Amino acid sequence: MIKFLKKHGLELLILLIITIPSFLRLLNSQYFSMHDDQHVARLFLLDQGLKQGSLYPRWVGTLGFNFGYPLFNFYPPLVYYLAELFHLIGFSLTASIRAVVVVGFFLGALGVFYFVKQKVNRAAGYLSATLYTYFFYHAVVIYVRGALAEFFTLAIIPFVFLTLDNLFKKPSVKSGLLFGLPLALLILTHPLIAFPAIFFIGAFFIFYFFSSKDKLVFFKNFSLGTLSGLGLSAFFWLPSYVERKYTLVDDILTRELANYKIHFVYLKQFWYSAWGYGGSIAGAEDGLTFQLGKIHILVITLSLLSFIIYLFSRKRSVEMIKYFLFSFFLLIFSLFMASNLSEFVWDKIKYLWYLQFPWRFLTFTTFFISVSAGMAVFFLKERIRLWATLLAILIFVSTIFRYEKYFAPAAYINKIDKQLTTFEEIAWRVSKTSFEFTPKGIKTAKTELGTTTIALTKEELKTAPYEVSLISPEAVNIKTVSDLFARKEFEIKAASPFVFRLNTFDFPGWTGYLDDKRIVIDDQNDYKLITVSIPAGAHRLEFIFANTTIRTMANYLSVLSAISIIILWVGAQKGSKRSGRRASRTS
Repeated sequence: MIKFLKKHGLELLILLIITIPSFLRLLNSQYFSMHDDQHVARLFLLDQGLKQGSLYPRWVGTLGFNFGYPLFNFYPPLVYYLAELFHLIGFSLTASIRAVVVVGFFLGALGVFYFVKQKVNRAAGYLSATLYTYFFYHAVVIYVRGALAEFFTLAIIPFVFLTLDNLFKKPSVKSGLLFGLPLALLILTHPLIAFPAIFFIGAFFIFYFFSSKDKLVFFKNFSLGTLSGLGLSAFFWLPSYVERKYTLVDDILTRELANYKIHFVYLKQFWYSAWGYGGSIAGAEDGLTFQLGKIHILVITLSLLSFIIYLFSRKRSVEMIKYFLFSFFLLIFSLFMASNLSEFVWDKIKYLWYLQFPWRFLTFTTFFISVSAGMAVFFLKERIRLWATLLAILIFVSTIFRYEKYFAPAAYINKIDKQLTTFEEIAWRVSKTSFEFTPKGIKTAKTELGTTTIALTKEELKTAPYEVSLISPEAVNIKTVSDLFARKEFEIKAASPFVFRLNTFDFPGWTGYLDDKRIVIDDQNDYKLITVSIPAGAHRLEFIFANTTIRTMANYLSVLSAISIIILWVGAQKGSKRSGRRASRTS
């Protein structure tokens, strides 16, 4: 670690200085407003689940209108586990969320810097890192939308391509495994971004494959990395994919206001669309900006022109020519997929509909416009040498001063953790804003906007863990022994048979036991609540949220993948040492 800091300390310091203005307005004791204001509640529930002894709490309480919710069975967990690390060392919940934002900005700049540095040079790396950090969409995704998980993909994507580039340069088991790690992290951060990333990773694979000296070795290690990434993250993505059919996802995330057809970007919006903290609507008058930024457009134009001039120079690098054309093509492709010109593609690829917003492809635009623009330093240096570096410095300083003002929240919220994690806050306000993972078949209604909502009023929220249907309340005595997220236990003394209704959604995995014997659950009611019949007498009633077969298989797959990776890594290390000793004896 000390050697690493001595070697790269100055670079890390410069990158930190570059990124500070992007998160400077979060370095206070206040939370901030955003569209997706659910993160504190989710972090709080993850923290509670961990304290209840569950390493990965797929089911949480309070959410889902206090009927419970399979949150982390479907929602990517990585950013909340990262935030939990900050919380465990003493940060408040709100400070932990802000800390994730700080880390995200710095890691994104770091990844882009090292990617471009090894392709071009250090000056180009700093330029690309600056353009990447201060791209408009980077500000929109966190300060306007508050899409924390999607924001953090911008921290991971550069490392996906960096490790893939290293795999191309030195195809080996170790480089393959290193590529698999950020791939797994990307899936665990935001699978809806990981899906279109397949297009770009596939393009990189084809580009590198045909440029590789040993295509078979490259293919084998690329496949190893891909499989290791999928295997490590299988505990999440596999159940999420298989079990989404039991939820309202298909009814909500691909239709109504989330229909991709009303969220395309129009070409003129890339040049200019007003900055704002509103939402995305049909047409070109969105409440948030999709512009690329005048400086970014200027620099990418400069890069393209200098590239054309470079083509006529005497000493040309075929590798740099190919790489610029390749990255510029992917930039154009990402813009195309975000724009209304690509509607015919979206119409044919149904799985894209889950992406909801075509402008999410700007995630990749952020990367490729920064990389392509940074390469201007290389092409200009061939003509004007020292001035190219000075021009790069001038551009990244101008970029920071021009765009840092947009990296600020619309407003600050003077609320502490306790106020943001009340029963009403989580069971009602947060539950209303996101309920796509509630069980399919529950009672729904239409809002004034014609969108789907749960047919439940605030007054109808259940606060008690259960209800009973009795003629006489004195006929039964129920003691709550345990009321955890995934385990609920009651001691019952009943003078006559009755019906017990647990105020929890029935969902695959919930199993009921009466005196240690499995009983049949009935959920034929408006909200698919767990209901069982209890005979007279003294009983112990227990409900457990257990893993389904697919969850168990996915868990084992991830564990086996982790063990296999460790074995392969250790084997590769030993192989490297043996090769080193043979080389030294030969010399």
